[in-house]
Amino acid sequence: MSRYLFFIGLFFGVWVNIKAQTPTIHVYGGAINTPLYGAHVIITSPDGKKSYAITNIKGETPNPIATGYAVVSIAHLGYENFQDTIFAGENKEYILKESLISLDGFVVTSHAVPTRIEESILKIRVITQQQIQSQGAVNLRDLLSQQLNIRVTQDAALGSGIRMQGIGGENVKIMIDGVPVIGRLDGNIDLSQILLNNIERVEIIEGSSSVIYGSNALAGVINLITKKNANHLVEGTLNGYYETVGQYNIDGQMGFQFGKNNLQISGGRNFFDGFSTTDTVKRYLQWKPKEQYFTELQYNRGIGKMNIRYASNFLHEMLESKGILEAPFFITATDQYFRTIRTQQSLFLTGFIKNNHHLDITVSYSYYNRRRQSFKKDLVTLEKNLFDENVDVFQTWMSRGIYNYRKDSSRIAVQAGYESTTETAEGLRIVNQFQWMTDISFFTSVDFMLLKKLVIKPSIRYGYNSRFTMPVIPSIHIKYTPIKGLDIRASYSRGFRAPSLKELFFEFVDANHNVHGNPLLHAEHSNHVGLTIGYEGSKNKVDFGFSAHGFYNLINDQIRNVEISISSDSNVYRNENISRFQSVGVQFQAQTGYKNFNTGIGFSYTGIVNGIYDDAMGNNTFSSYPEIQGNASYNFKKWGGLFTVFVKYSGKQPVLYTEYDIDLQKDVIKEGAIEGFTLLDISYIQSFLKKRLQIGLYGKNLLNVTNIQQTAGISTSGAHSAGSSSLPTQWGATFAISVKYNFIIHK
Repeated sequence: MSRYLFFIGLFFGVWVNIKAQTPTIHVYGGAINTPLYGAHVIITSPDGKKSYAITNIKGETPNPIATGYAVVSIAHLGYENFQDTIFAGENKEYILKESLISLDGFVVTSHAVPTRIEESILKIRVITQQQIQSQGAVNLRDLLSQQLNIRVTQDAALGSGIRMQGIGGENVKIMIDGVPVIGRLDGNIDLSQILLNNIERVEIIEGSSSVIYGSNALAGVINLITKKNANHLVEGTLNGYYETVGQYNIDGQMGFQFGKNNLQISGGRNFFDGFSTTDTVKRYLQWKPKEQYFTELQYNRGIGKMNIRYASNFLHEMLESKGILEAPFFITATDQYFRTIRTQQSLFLTGFIKNNHHLDITVSYSYYNRRRQSFKKDLVTLEKNLFDENVDVFQTWMSRGIYNYRKDSSRIAVQAGYESTTETAEGLRIVNQFQWMTDISFFTSVDFMLLKKLVIKPSIRYGYNSRFTMPVIPSIHIKYTPIKGLDIRASYSRGFRAPSLKELFFEFVDANHNVHGNPLLHAEHSNHVGLTIGYEGSKNKVDFGFSAHGFYNLINDQIRNVEISISSDSNVYRNENISRFQSVGVQFQAQTGYKNFNTGIGFSYTGIVNGIYDDAMGNNTFSSYPEIQGNASYNFKKWGGLFTVFVKYSGKQPVLYTEYDIDLQKDVIKEGAIEGFTLLDISYIQSFLKKRLQIGLYGKNLLNVTNIQQTAGISTSGAHSAGSSSLPTQWGATFAISVKYNFIIHK
């Protein structure tokens, strides 16, 4: 027995010794030397052969060099790239410096495998965590308000919406880690409900992305990437935020790393007092008081070269809309309360099943519940009587799988995948109180790398929809790099959007509303063409980059809510297919970085046209609007401060709306306009205690934009009334302060 124990002990000792001597590359980042999980390490041997690796949660990866030497290149989003010579059997430690200008970085939207931005065949815009913090952005509405060629709209009850490349929010797919966010109101996801407390970066693809992401992606995709790993035994963050408009936020996060396991828990509360442009205190506020509670949990575990992750998030929001005093005695009012519950449960499996073979599988369940309650309140006795209530419930089950094969020595890379989605809608305002729709699709693409300078990527998607015939959806993307730093990207893509269950089956008829869905709607079909020329370089210690982008979108059978009849009692609105919608535009952007100073500037000009039939008034006439955006920042490295300025001018925007003509007995298209305005924000962020404590000071909307004039109705969905109105856009000039404290317990 002792002999066996001796040999077992000897074997174990040799194994431990071998493990201890395995050469390792360690990658750290920042002033406090945080291990960097997910850093991309490329080893290039003298004969040009390359091997790839990604650091684990300890910031480690083996040194694969058996003999001689090689060049190691290390990159991580938010840090400067690093290159060094490494020898066989050598242990190395590298500390990456934080990057102030992000001309490089990695993206995952449309790529299952993280891909360097400049190597991506698609044009992808990345908003980094530094920009999120510099803007003091609490939610996606705050963040996108300073983005070029993106318009944010506001509705008192429905929240914030979006237009991208001139196309409405019903065709912009918003996702968190690739999982679609559900709960559209009037076609839009309320951007103020998409919180940024645990977001690492935001990736935006402009133009149809239906081949990979299916329906609702005719205008593009916005994908929020969460922070996924704790890098220490215990680490945490506590955040506080106050804005003078009456916004009080607090949230926190705890992370635990033990062995191959990683756990993160976060949560918080956001509260907004409400705001009105008038100085006197009134019950009715243009910006409604709102309270949000939110939590998130993420668990990660490494299994060989694979990683399994479970993510759960929950949001509860209560929006309060107090009515004006009612005649004749002005002692009663109608108050409404809107409660939203949104939750998402997701399971992810991703990694290399073997060398060059990458797999990414997502399974998720999403739940959205919106309850509206209407009360008649007696302001003398303070009694409330409930007289109307409605609950809408939407659920989605989704699964997506993507397989990638890419070998460095090969000129062909293959991607294939599937997506399955089942949606349900329940509520008294849904026909028969319950409806459902299923979509199952398969897609594939091939990258042909020609002459090391030209990449051609044809793609195709086809599948089954339980209510509509899904066409074959093709796309082709081309990337040409004639010289180092210069990239030319061209793309053509088809798009398909099945009408939503609300557009098909929504019925809302009461004393104030007469709105109908339409089960006879056709699906939307689109064509998108894009061309981008970009250059990035460095000279005399100055980093610079610029890009020029042009696009054209054509959407046939676009769905809009139009007025179909008028009477003395009420106007009747119904979802209808208009003949077509078009948008065309150009966009220019440039950025520079020299030592501690960085600047960026951009300009876009977009034209839109749509019509109901060929002889409608205003049809086939493009109406255009400009946008100008700029930013500048200076990093005071000696004392850890960062000063940033953001400015965006949104030009006079045309509004094409339908109005029923009694004489012609049909809808006609008329053109209104939203006046232009300029947003100016500044911020200063100061770091203390080796960046563990950060205090941010913000001046927001310093030009004091509040309501702007609109010569049309205020709805963005197509149901407009004539005349002039005041459109709530911003809540005036405010000042804010944020406090963030990070703590770490090392092993």
